[in-house]
Amino acid sequence: MSAALALDCPAVKQRVQLLRERAFRLQANRRSGAHRLSALGRESVVVPPATILSPHRIQIGDRVLVFGNATFSVVEEYRGHRYAPRLRIGDETIIGQGVWFSCVGEIDVGAQVLIGHGVLVSDSFHEYADRGVPIMHQPMAEPRPVRVGGGAILGPGVAILAGTTIGEGSYVAANSVVAGEVPPHAVAAGNPAEIIRRWDTERAEWIDSPDERWRALLGALTS
Repeated sequence: MSAALALDCPAVKQRVQLLRERAFRLQANRRSGAHRLSALGRESVVVPPATILSPHRIQIGDRVLVFGNATFSVVEEYRGHRYAPRLRIGDETIIGQGVWFSCVGEIDVGAQVLIGHGVLVSDSFHEYADRGVPIMHQPMAEPRPVRVGGGAILGPGVAILAGTTIGEGSYVAANSVVAGEVPPHAVAAGNPAEIIRRWDTERAEWIDSPDERWRALLGALTS
């Protein structure tokens, strides 16, 4: 069989494609610094450029895709304070461009989560009590764990603040600011975020907020 005929063979084409994808992942992960992570699962890729602090404290599962300009600000020391941060991202999660993880404690993102562009996920904040010191030079507040359940969606521009838990299969609408808990299989929206739709297991149906402010948004999110 000639080389030209061999390249036309579907099995050969598939093999070549797989090799190209593998080469792309290897190159991308090296350029972004993801190859230095504590764990980087099979077929996962962090597209450069990326900012990765404390890579040995970051674990990424299998078949995860992180688009470019992500920031993994995982901080072990700040202004004389030592921390033991841990950031975990589950299998098959997709993370949009410009996402910022700010972690001095624990952030746990489940499997098959979709995170939109420009999302902030943070388990702490800069203290601001000392009026004589610029806030950026003040210590970080005591971290509180952040958890995003499997199958959830965080829309573009969402901010997830310290101590927040997003339940499995929940939908957080774009530009929402969440501090607290979103139950499983619920829709949250707003600043501060409110639960505007939830799944009632006893009635086996979706229950909408009666607040008229959310009518248009709920209409847009109804198939």
